[in-house]
Amino acid sequence: MLKALAILGLLSQTLLPSLPEAWLQAPERRMPPEVKAIYVTSNMVRHPQFQRLRQLLRQTELNAVVINTKEPWGPRLDDKLAQTVDELKAEGIWTIARHVTFQDDDLAKRRPELALKRPGGNLWRDNGGRAWVDPSSSEVWQYNLDIAKQTLALGFDEINLDYVRFPTDGETKAIRYPTWDTQTPREDIIVNFAGWLRRQLKAVKPNVVVSADVFAYTFVADWDLDMGQRVKKLAAAVDVIAPMAYPSHYYGKNFGFKNPAEHPYEVVKLTLEKGKKLFINSPQIIIRPWLQDFNLGAVYTADLVRAEIKAIADAGYYSGWMLWDPRNIYNAGALQPKATAEKK
Repeated sequence: MLKALAILGLLSQTLLPSLPEAWLQAPERRMPPEVKAIYVTSNMVRHPQFQRLRQLLRQTELNAVVINTKEPWGPRLDDKLAQTVDELKAEGIWTIARHVTFQDDDLAKRRPELALKRPGGNLWRDNGGRAWVDPSSSEVWQYNLDIAKQTLALGFDEINLDYVRFPTDGETKAIRYPTWDTQTPREDIIVNFAGWLRRQLKAVKPNVVVSADVFAYTFVADWDLDMGQRVKKLAAAVDVIAPMAYPSHYYGKNFGFKNPAEHPYEVVKLTLEKGKKLFINSPQIIIRPWLQDFNLGAVYTADLVRAEIKAIADAGYYSGWMLWDPRNIYNAGALQPKATAEKK
């Protein structure tokens, strides 16, 4: 095992830039009480069009940005990104690194012994054609930690764990796991991984924030949905829980609506209200939902996006939100001007 971990460590070092450790001496930043973020792809942050989003950050209530740093096809870390992070932080922006965890085409291809397989030995893939690695593997854990540490070295304030779960779509019954014994509960594996990663990161950067994206339905049903995300247990292992409360992703007739996407205020509010009872024993946990700002199930106007934002406060949550649009085109009309927001 030690030899394998050493090989994996060397492999990750060759994939990632050699960065100074001056970040260890950098002043620690505190997370804003209310984080208001937009999501940005790794390609967009390197594109001239990113300046359009920078203007949105300067002119509206936004005070944070989520940037892809580890994607299924590998880490996206370089000196250009470090420069951008420095510039954003100089403008008072909270910087969040989106880290796709166990959905990993890159690692599965390079280290197939860590990947989920089909009975015949080929890589197992989900409905989107993506490969996965074993969430129970200590080598996979270490690999993700190595990349997360390098991400912090670029100056990011927060590591946002996405796909921190077992796969849910595709022929899941055909999966053969190289490490998981199929007896240890999935929820225990995911909680143990998240808690371990958080402890390791805080050992080198005490104020780092670790957040975890979860299916919003975990707020409605108190079980792990056969993917390991039992939210009341996972919440104790991280700093922030981020339910992906996209109304378009709810089943028809959820909360009594034929098309939940057409009722964003009600869907977001009812989801968060149902989840409150799950966190009675974890009052310190911060809930920061992902919100829909893309057209699926309905055309998402500025009014519909603002309705989602209002629903969060009306449900009694005040730690902020994150807007998702895979194209990075956001409804500016849904956002308050910065001067107006600062008066509140």
